[in-house]
Amino acid sequence: MKNAHYRDYSVDDFTQDELFRDWVINRNSLSEVFWLEWLAENVDCTDKVQLARAFLLSLEEKDTGLSPMELEDIFTRIVQDSQPIVIPFWQRPTFRVAAAILLMLGMGYAAFTYVWKPNTGQLTHQAPASLDDISPALVSDVVDITNETTQPRTLILQDSSRIVLYPKGKLRYPKQFDKAKREVYLTGQAFFSVKRNPKKPFWVYTDQISTQVLGTSFLVTADASHAKVAVHSGRVSVYMRKDVQHEQKPGKHESAGVVLTPNQQVLFSTTEKRLVKSVVEKPIVIQKVPVNDYIFDEAPVTEVFTLLEKTYGLPVVYDASSLENCYLTANLTGESLFDKLNLICKITRSSYELVDGQIVIYSKGCEK
Repeated sequence: MKNAHYRDYSVDDFTQDELFRDWVINRNSLSEVFWLEWLAENVDCTDKVQLARAFLLSLEEKDTGLSPMELEDIFTRIVQDSQPIVIPFWQRPTFRVAAAILLMLGMGYAAFTYVWKPNTGQLTHQAPASLDDISPALVSDVVDITNETTQPRTLILQDSSRIVLYPKGKLRYPKQFDKAKREVYLTGQAFFSVKRNPKKPFWVYTDQISTQVLGTSFLVTADASHAKVAVHSGRVSVYMRKDVQHEQKPGKHESAGVVLTPNQQVLFSTTEKRLVKSVVEKPIVIQKVPVNDYIFDEAPVTEVFTLLEKTYGLPVVYDASSLENCYLTANLTGESLFDKLNLICKITRSSYELVDGQIVIYSKGCEK
C-alpha cells in the first residue's frame, strides 16, 4: 500500500506534514493527486484527513466545507476510536485562550504600526524596525502605497520598472533610489517587471525573504505565514532575510541565495526555516516552437525531453542509457507541461518527480 506510514499519523501529524500542507495550503495539483489516491486506498483515515484539512483552512480563514457540528462529530469519533489519545495542542482550552490573546495583541500591533497623516487624512504603513539595519533608504523619505481596491493596481517607478500591486498589497520605496541599488519593501502580492540595470541591482524585501534581480519579471507573495517568489522571465536570486547583509558585503566569494530561472519558484518554509526550490504550479511557454513539433511518430523520447527543456526552460534530468530504446508516437499539441509529462510517462512506462526546480525522470527501460 502506497506510503502506509501515513496511516499511523494523528491529526496533528497531518497538519505538520510538508506534503499535506502543500496540498491544502498551496493547492499544489500534484500533491492533490497523491492525497486523493492515498485516501482512495485508505478510506478509514478520511475523518482524520478531513479534520486536519479543516484546521489548516481555518487558519487561512477559508471555508472548510464542514460545519462546526460536523467537525466536532468527526473529532469525537477519532477520540473514541483511538483511546488512549493525546489531544492535539490546538484543541486544548489553553491554546484557545492563547489564540484569543494573540489575536488581541495582533490587532493592537496592527494599530500601532499605522500612524495618522494629518495633512492627507490617510493611514500609512510603517516599515518594520528590522529594515533600519538592512536598508536605511526604506526608513525615511519614502512613498507608501496600499492597494485598497478589488483590482490589481499598476505602478511605474522612477527607473521605469513596472509593478502590479494586487488587492491588499502594500509597497514602500524611497522617493529617490540610491546610487548603488534600487530597493522596495513588499507586504502581500505583486508582479514585478524590472528595468534592467547591471550597475544598479533591484532588491525586493519582505518579512522572511529578499530577492535580488538585475532585470526580469517575477511574482512575489509575502504574508505572515509564508513567502514565495515565482519567476516569469530572466533570473533572480532569493535569500533568507538573515543572509542579506552578508550577501551585500563587498568582496564576498560565496552566496547563500537560491538562483531561480523561468518557471521555477522558491517557498520559504516557516517550519524548517529554509528556502525550498520547486517548479511553478502552471509552467508557461518560454520559447515558442512550431505546433507540429509536438506531433511525434516513433521519436526517441530523449529528443522529446530536449524539446520540453527548450519550450519551458526547465531542466529535465534522466539516465540516457535506460531510455535508449524508448520511442514516442503521440500528439501533444495544446497540452500543458504536466499533461505532456503524464502522457509521455504512461506510454514509456516511466515516472517523473519535481526535485529542486528540475524534472527528474525515472525509467526501467523500454523493450525493443
